[in-house]
Amino acid sequence: MATGHERPKEKGISIRWLLLGVNGLVLLMPVLAVFGLKLYQNHLVRQTETNLIGQSVVIAEAWRAELRRLEGRPVEDPSAILPANAADDRFAPIDPVIDLAGDYGAPVPDPTRFAARMDGLPWQAGEAIQPLLARAKVFNLMSARVLDKGGCVVASSGTWLGACLDGVAEIDAALEGRYAAAARERYSDEPKPSFASISRRGDVRVFTALPILADGEVIGAVWMSRTSMAPLKAAWLNRRPLTIGVLATVLLTLLISLFLARTITRPVQRITGAAEAVARGERRRDLSPRGFAPSEVRALARALETMKAGLSDRAEYVADFAANVSHELKSPITAIKGATELLVDEAEEMPAEQRRRFLTNILGDAERMERLVARLLELARIQSAPESDEEIKPDSFLEQIAEGYGERVRLHAVSVPASVRINPDHLESAVRNLLDNGVRHGAGEPVELVVYAADDGQLAIEVRDKGPGIPDSVRERLFERFFTTERDRGGTGLGLAIVRAVAFTRGGDVKVDTGPEGTTFTLTV
Repeated sequence: MATGHERPKEKGISIRWLLLGVNGLVLLMPVLAVFGLKLYQNHLVRQTETNLIGQSVVIAEAWRAELRRLEGRPVEDPSAILPANAADDRFAPIDPVIDLAGDYGAPVPDPTRFAARMDGLPWQAGEAIQPLLARAKVFNLMSARVLDKGGCVVASSGTWLGACLDGVAEIDAALEGRYAAAARERYSDEPKPSFASISRRGDVRVFTALPILADGEVIGAVWMSRTSMAPLKAAWLNRRPLTIGVLATVLLTLLISLFLARTITRPVQRITGAAEAVARGERRRDLSPRGFAPSEVRALARALETMKAGLSDRAEYVADFAANVSHELKSPITAIKGATELLVDEAEEMPAEQRRRFLTNILGDAERMERLVARLLELARIQSAPESDEEIKPDSFLEQIAEGYGERVRLHAVSVPASVRINPDHLESAVRNLLDNGVRHGAGEPVELVVYAADDGQLAIEVRDKGPGIPDSVRERLFERFFTTERDRGGTGLGLAIVRAVAFTRGGDVKVDTGPEGTTFTLTV
């Protein structure tokens, strides 16, 4: 059964998720830093590989052109040197293939086999480009070697001239016509050079092997290596933009921290200030947070706003209640006081009949005050006391009430709920007030008591009489406390106010439909 107290779903981000997000980001930053460093190192390795590929192509073409010249053969058109699996008839770009996510290649062993003879056209072509390799080493600090189709070094920027390199994976692949590369860990007994040094300070050595083609066949390979740029070295070379980026990151972190602090603390400070103002008596202060605020803060503000509204309503109710009670009790108290004073002063000379009339008036006023106080206490219990709900069966419960009225009330139960949870005393009080009102104004005709289940699942109770109806001027004030047209007959004006209080405390309502044919009160609880 609805009670009208369902809590609305809060909108906004929870403080829990805000803090979890920030703490998660803080915990994730080292992981991201390591991942970013690894990713950057991989980028530097692939960049080194790309540079080696470009230099290998130049060296390969220089050696091949010299070999062709020595053979007395013309240099082919560029399309003649394309590999068989080239996707385009004009271009065959070579992409870097090294990925540090895999294992490093095995160290290159010292050669165990050397060429028996170091003469012939491949060697002469190698000797012709030897100065090129030497200059490349001076300016780029790279190692370059040209190998013939048997895998023996015919030109070198350093050592191993004439060595035959067997069992090197990338060289074997190149001599089969495929480009290959490998990354190997660099070992050095020398101390790390300064950041300003031309040395790259890296721990990874990149090796590339490019096949040299002629007439669709492999005639040799260029094997090159170069130490990859170390991430710290790259950071040093890019220190200016990197410093700007770090400062921007720190500033952004500071701004996010200030935003989160403001998001959480500013609404709380505003609510605290507004609550303190309300405590000082400034009831019009708005407790709702402005702008973005976490859902818990908004829930707190809504709860405090509801509490403030409840306290304000309660204060107004108490003030009105006190004024009404004072007004209602003033008349009988004044009458009792006046009659008592006359009896005290003139009782001996007063005729017995007059004394009896005064005493009867005092008794009537006392009984009226007793009824009024009893109704006030009943209304106060309904509006203020915690409910003690019980499981009741509406049909049997109302049947028992109707039996007390005999033939004056007829009960009709239509699709009644099997059971409802409600305070039975409150429900009985509301129903009896409606029945008493119907019997009193029903022109002597039986009152119909109809019970059924409302569309929203609440219990609906209709009380229909056949009276002359209620005038519009009276209808507007029916549910006002202390309003009655039967004050001279002992009416307190609290019966219908009690009915409305029972309905409102249950999240229900009470409505009236009246006309010349009669009046119907509909109570839903």
